[in-house]
Amino acid sequence: MLNKYLFNRRAYFIFILISFFFLLICIRLFFLQIIYQDIYEEKANNNSIKVLPDIASRGLILDRNGEILATNKLSFNLEINTHNKSYKQILEIVSNAKRYINISEEDEKNFFKSYSQGIKRLSYPIKFNISEQEMSEFLANQFILSDIFLVEKFNRFYPFAEQFAHLIGYINRINNDDITFITQNALSQKYFGSTHIGKKGIENFYELQLSGQPGQKEVMVNSFGFALRTIKTKAPLQGENISLTISLPLQLKANELLQNKKGAVIMSEIQTGEVLVYASQPSFNPNLFVNGIDQSNWNLLNNADDKPMLDRVINGLYPPGSTIKPFIALSALENHIVDTEYYINDPGFFQLKNSKKIFKDWKKGGHGHVNIIDAIAVSCDTFFYDLGLKIGIENIFKTLSSIGFGSNTNIDMPHEKKGNLPNPFLKKNWKLYETVNTSIGQGDSLITPAQLVNALNQLLSNGNISPQLHLNKNIPLSQNIKKQFVPENLQIIMQGMERVTKAGGTFGSINGRNKYNLAGKTGTAQVFSLKSNEEYNENLIPENKRDHALFIGYAPAENPKISIAVVIENGGHGSSAAAPIAKNLVDSYFEGDLNYATH
Repeated sequence: MLNKYLFNRRAYFIFILISFFFLLICIRLFFLQIIYQDIYEEKANNNSIKVLPDIASRGLILDRNGEILATNKLSFNLEINTHNKSYKQILEIVSNAKRYINISEEDEKNFFKSYSQGIKRLSYPIKFNISEQEMSEFLANQFILSDIFLVEKFNRFYPFAEQFAHLIGYINRINNDDITFITQNALSQKYFGSTHIGKKGIENFYELQLSGQPGQKEVMVNSFGFALRTIKTKAPLQGENISLTISLPLQLKANELLQNKKGAVIMSEIQTGEVLVYASQPSFNPNLFVNGIDQSNWNLLNNADDKPMLDRVINGLYPPGSTIKPFIALSALENHIVDTEYYINDPGFFQLKNSKKIFKDWKKGGHGHVNIIDAIAVSCDTFFYDLGLKIGIENIFKTLSSIGFGSNTNIDMPHEKKGNLPNPFLKKNWKLYETVNTSIGQGDSLITPAQLVNALNQLLSNGNISPQLHLNKNIPLSQNIKKQFVPENLQIIMQGMERVTKAGGTFGSINGRNKYNLAGKTGTAQVFSLKSNEEYNENLIPENKRDHALFIGYAPAENPKISIAVVIENGGHGSSAAAPIAKNLVDSYFEGDLNYATH
């Protein structure tokens, strides 16, 4: 009996114990399957279902007539599957791949740079835009390289390369600075899966329009990260095409005229602000940057003495030289300092009162009897030395700043420089000789070619509105309420600029050949100051210290339609180096032989 009793008690205890554990298991199952179902279902799905980006095709960039300036070209990349792999495993994959595929140090460096920058993907490209031979080598060894696969991509391609490099810019791989920008501006969804972003020029300024909106695919993947089947898709929204105001034929002509020179040309329609030519030379091939430029090419570009990476249209800073004189003359007329009856007898130099400091005219012996119209036409330094002191630096500053000097033009390009306009209101102990220098565009004055064209447009555009310089033909930018000048004063300035291209003017060499009546102003700007007893001799001066050559102009003189600015670095005289380029382009525009005038 005792044994049976003990057996029953033990059996009961074991039953209770088993029941307790069974109850615990039931409770656990209840929590796992009912209470925490959504959580664990999501974790399970994440292990088998991945949301992959479907990158939108980037919008095209076109000229005003629909010619393609930036497009997308089908290419093939090699990518490494990094799903569920440690850094050590990835190193082994790369090391193994190098035995069968030509993977450079630059390729490897860029791969690990992308991998470490926080944009999490199932795979990362190790080699872009592979050749047919490289594709053959890969396919022949694909069974060994199971973690590397071929991916079709559309790479950005610039068919005119150097001709548009500074204007169009380029795209490049997303870096840490870009990730910061994307995060700060809540653009993570827009750049989901993206590897590239606009870095310079139009590609950068209109990045958000050009890049479109990515779609996505929900795919089931295996434990190796390879897709088994697509569950759901959302189509991408393709990037917008951008039609520019630029004329391709005129742009090509401008670059031809700038060949082997350092300089810039910008031409615009006065009444619309549309930019027709935006050329900067020397240039570079933007296709080198699309997938990361190699170190040797970067060093060649970055260390070059002629600075091919510099966009001289909006970032080149130059003393305006004599191109500032029409605007100084306008300040004198607007402030009732002189009129057309006022004249001087130019002996070829100017001396400050109570000073031994002498300022020479460019013409030895002087110009003789000169009024304000003559002074513009023959670029009489002596007249403007005297005139600047009569106006006063405060009035000069007010006039020049009112037409955009010392400020951004706000053209639709990134990173524009505003130059420097000497400001007497910010500088103590302003000296009279500084006013004298400012009056002929020397001293501390620095301008961009874009500012010169912008200033001309403000003077010559009709009505109260000055159209803003712009490059996107389909998005009119804001217009500026312009300063109103007395029409009679503007006519006096225009008379002087028209006479520049007549007999006796500084560009009088085209007198009789000025079919489209180009008016303008030549300029020669010193790069360094000569001592008082020194004579300028171009043949004895290193090229990088020779004078800059400038020209601003408009045509037709009687009814201005287009404006132009040309700067040739170390080119010498504006009349011989810069003005002929402007004349050539103006002729091409009006002759219509470049398929522009009717569009």
